[in-house]
Amino acid sequence: MDSNDVHGTRNMHGMRIVHDVQGASGSHSAVGSARQSRSIEQDFDGLFRYMRSRRFRNGENTGGEPANYIYAYPPERELEVRRRIPMLVNRLQGMDPVDADDVAPAVLVIDLYEMAIGIMKDNDVFDSAIEQEPEMHGDGQGADDINAAIDAADGTTDSWPPLQEDDFYQALAGMLGPDNDDLKDALGERYQRAAASSEADMVFLTGMGQVYPYIRTHALLNCIQDVVPSSTPVVVFFPGTYEKTATTVSVMRLFDRLGADNYYRAFSLNTAIMEGAGA
Repeated sequence: MDSNDVHGTRNMHGMRIVHDVQGASGSHSAVGSARQSRSIEQDFDGLFRYMRSRRFRNGENTGGEPANYIYAYPPERELEVRRRIPMLVNRLQGMDPVDADDVAPAVLVIDLYEMAIGIMKDNDVFDSAIEQEPEMHGDGQGADDINAAIDAADGTTDSWPPLQEDDFYQALAGMLGPDNDDLKDALGERYQRAAASSEADMVFLTGMGQVYPYIRTHALLNCIQDVVPSSTPVVVFFPGTYEKTATTVSVMRLFDRLGADNYYRAFSLNTAIMEGAGA
């Protein structure tokens, strides 16, 4: 369950998340093509300019929707994004106030991977999960077998064992999924503790790729709306694509490979920074 790998990132399943997405299926939209032409450094400069505005920090101009945002980035740039998130936090927390009544925001960063491990430890299943995982993936398939199947399928998921036959997935998804309150309680406790100390003017959620498939982005955002005030900006850092289609439906595609998942209530920070919004 190590989160780092020389060739990419490992999620909680022990499976390698392939960072070479040149063979990803599906055509790129205008947003996707524009994203490819921008560097991560340019994106994070744009994120700072957009997030420093009081309208963003106050959760305004959302049309009555929760101030939930997604910043989508190419999965192969995961390590660079990880390096830049603390830099963005430092810039925001050290920024000059925009007027006499303003103060620099405090940013709460929640690593979902670390939170998931904490939940497992609180339930006294972490050590046993590590010990028993190789035998729990169905038909005797451990992480190495699954990785071999992924490699044989050129990085697609066609050869993965069905999740309904995977005891490890079933156990963790039951604990971390939307039908269980463990994740919601952990998020709520973390936010409330930080907010009580005025340390949660905005919330960053990281580690989304590492907790897939046990925690899904749309379920996470539904959950966060129950524990964080709707005017508090919440930003999910998402390794994949999030964009509006021609029918204005919001589409998420994790790792730029998995099937599209519709989500309607989060705003795209990629679109905002491309349009030069904010200030």
